[in-house]
Amino acid sequence: MKTEPSESSGSLKKPERSQQLVRRKPTSGYVLLCVIATAVLVITCLSMLAVQSLKMGLRAADEERMLQKRWGSRSMQQVLLANAERVFQQREEQTRLSSGNSPIPAVLRSQLVLGNVTFDMLLADEDAKLPLNTLYHHAGSKKTEEWIRRSGGPNVQIATRLNPAVPPLRLDRERAGTRMTDDIDEETELDLPDAFRSWGEVFDLTTLNRFTGAPLALETNTTDLTCWGSGQLNFRRASDDAILAMTSTVVQDGKARRILQRYRSSPTATLSTLLQSEISDEQERVRLQSMLSETSTNFSISIDARSPTGPSLRTFTVMKRDAEGVSQKQRFSY
Repeated sequence: MKTEPSESSGSLKKPERSQQLVRRKPTSGYVLLCVIATAVLVITCLSMLAVQSLKMGLRAADEERMLQKRWGSRSMQQVLLANAERVFQQREEQTRLSSGNSPIPAVLRSQLVLGNVTFDMLLADEDAKLPLNTLYHHAGSKKTEEWIRRSGGPNVQIATRLNPAVPPLRLDRERAGTRMTDDIDEETELDLPDAFRSWGEVFDLTTLNRFTGAPLALETNTTDLTCWGSGQLNFRRASDDAILAMTSTVVQDGKARRILQRYRSSPTATLSTLLQSEISDEQERVRLQSMLSETSTNFSISIDARSPTGPSLRTFTVMKRDAEGVSQKQRFSY
């Protein structure tokens, strides 16, 4: 019996070629994008690192210059203040030999360059300047303001704004004439309270800086004025205006000018001899002797340390000597 082959037993059909082949997507473009993104990220990180390194380098350079400014300012301050009296004595002798009886400068200016840092310095004899606290208590606010405008620089006249911390004691000659000698002696021997403790109580500093803006502008415009010092005026180094301002609070203006002229004509005369010959009133002599002196014990130095780059460093240091002869320093930065 013949059996016919079934269809299932027949030959298998071969799969089509399209089904055999596996289609693969192209990957070359994706790899290129990854490489580009990585490169951009690396470049960005390197740029940020370079900028940060540059900032750190500039900051380190600025700190190095500021250290030089602080070190130089502190060193000059210590050396010059320690020898200030000798410096002014030598300058006084030189002035006497060269220009006779002309006033001795109360401020000496100098400049020193160390590396890239320039130091502008003003060494001042505070006792040779007009003591505003003493003048205020003897002459009152109005007279003090007049003498400030007269003795200060041109910008001082615009910026003068008195803001005293205490009212004046009013030891002027008009009121002193109505008191007993013992009362006057007692008052003049007392330590006068500081009415002006800084320049901010004397001037409108905003106005002054707006009209000047130069380094050490405040110090340059106040070379004959002071809020510090012993309260006595060293008339041997003081200016004519300072001497007239102090003496005119005790005697009449005409007599004050005669005292000044007598001193300029006889610069070697002592203070006691000068007052004895020119003033007959004992009360007036006592008061002037309490306001005037022939020596200086208080000095200051202003330093402006600047460089082509970076901020400048400005300092003001006052060396004051107390009644026991101990020197103390007050240092201000601004």
